Amino acid sequence: MDMPPISKAEAIAAYGGNASALANALRITPSAVYQWPEGPIQERHALKLRFVLKPDVFGPTPDAPTPEAA
Repeated sequence: MDMPPISKAEAIAAYGGNASALANALRITPSAVYQWPEGPIQERHALKLRFVLKPDVFGPTPDAPTPEAA
């Protein structure tokens, strides 16, 4: 299933406009996010975001705690 490209702005917006939160979710540094060029982000990062951007399609994030564990 091909996903449409995700822009840097869309990725940051998915985390409430917080680039540091996006970086933490991707397990990269905030500096790395700020260095991304405007436009589509790398596919390896976009694939990790699919659970946040399309939970109705992909379901919950695999490493998210289950309701019983919360």
